[in-house]
Amino acid sequence: MNLRPQIAVAVLIGGLLLLVWLLPRPNYPEVAEQRLLDDPYLGNPDAPIVLIEYGDYACEACRLWHQAQVRQGLLARYPDQVRFVWRDNARRSTASIKAAEAGQCAHNQGRFWEYHDLLFEQEEGLGVEALKNYAVRLGLDVEKFNRCLDEDHMRRKVEFDMRRAGEYGFSVTPAFWVNGKKIIGPPALDYLSEIIEGQLAQGRP
Repeated sequence: MNLRPQIAVAVLIGGLLLLVWLLPRPNYPEVAEQRLLDDPYLGNPDAPIVLIEYGDYACEACRLWHQAQVRQGLLARYPDQVRFVWRDNARRSTASIKAAEAGQCAHNQGRFWEYHDLLFEQEEGLGVEALKNYAVRLGLDVEKFNRCLDEDHMRRKVEFDMRRAGEYGFSVTPAFWVNGKKIIGPPALDYLSEIIEGQLAQGRP
């Protein structure tokens, strides 16, 4: 049996892996641990039910779920019982990552949810110039926002969120974590309500 082709392929793959390992890695700015753990949320901070969405601004299913206003309906039904949290899982493209960074830059100015909603409602795309234009539209401190975006100040935060998504096995978006229950795909309001009612009935923390 001639093993030369297999050996050649193995050597080639090994060489490529070594090359990737030797390539310089981007040195993104450090992000304090407190900021890494600072997730945007809506609702009661002490709510017994914590619903976390892992989303991507380039995800069409995420956009449709947002436009269906399930989040708003949920918080209207459970204003005291639910805390709704956003975490980035920007896996679609480099544009996804940059949009996620932009959302976090807006969060630094206390305007995350306005910016988040605009990203899902806009028609200008997710290019860097469009991301900056959205900041202008919302009246953010543009100089501070642009510096945050251009210098990748929030890249490590986005990567941190994505690692947490990976720990839950969330490789697609949207995905949700509701007090230990995983939901893959965009859930309907009534389905989420059933889960929440069941957890509240069980007295789950």
